[in-house]
Amino acid sequence: MVFQKQAIGNICTTAGIMSEIAANINRTSEILKGKNSQLKKKDTARANWIAGVSHDIRTPLSMVMGYAGQLEEDKKLPLETRKKAAAIRHQSERMKNLIQDLNLASKLEYNMQPVNLENINAVAIVRQAVVDFMNLELMEYPVIWTTEEEFSKCMIKGDKALFKRAIANLIQNSMNHNEEGCSIYVSVEERQGRCLIKVEDDGIGTDESTLLRLNNAPHYMVCDDNTTEQRHGLGLLIVKQIIAAHNGRVLIGNSPYGGFSVEIDINRMQSP
Repeated sequence: MVFQKQAIGNICTTAGIMSEIAANINRTSEILKGKNSQLKKKDTARANWIAGVSHDIRTPLSMVMGYAGQLEEDKKLPLETRKKAAAIRHQSERMKNLIQDLNLASKLEYNMQPVNLENINAVAIVRQAVVDFMNLELMEYPVIWTTEEEFSKCMIKGDKALFKRAIANLIQNSMNHNEEGCSIYVSVEERQGRCLIKVEDDGIGTDESTLLRLNNAPHYMVCDDNTTEQRHGLGLLIVKQIIAAHNGRVLIGNSPYGGFSVEIDINRMQSP
């Protein structure tokens, strides 16, 4: 009988310990749920704030662009004054694009931007992005289509609008970082079941340490450390976010043309 009492006592003690552990786990779980809820509310509030500010800035910015455009076209004004008005309009357009990028980057980061995946032809979409820039007739920035003529189809699962936006951002990125002008080379190819898109230029390029940071360091908008060093603009962040949503990869490096290179690597859909 003594043995039975001791055994029962041990069982009770074990059960008490397990019960206490279970209670602690439940309390920890509730705390984590609360913190996750707070983080989600914080992220939503941040995204809504960015969207609100972006919306509020559009109206005064549109007025600045409109008046600057009128002054730029006014033949009665001195040429020097019209040039200054043109500069104001141009910089206002850059601000407008930055605001749009900030809003899109925020939505992608907090999963507030719908990604509508469908079967799309990457070659056709990339080529259309190239044609859009060619039609601008920017003499300082010729965009050259280097894809082989017989390669006309590379099917992927993607969002047509977002994917085109990523390519346009890369072309614009080459322009933004080469004020003296550069040639931009765009190609699409298939390799080992992957669809590879390259946007390269013969501009000033960058050093190896910067490439290392661009490939590995988190963007200042989405990291939790000190943000006084703004490592790179929103254009590349958006490209990475869009391609990540397509389960692809982005590799930044040096171009064989002597400048900057960005390669997008996405799984190609198998032909039926």
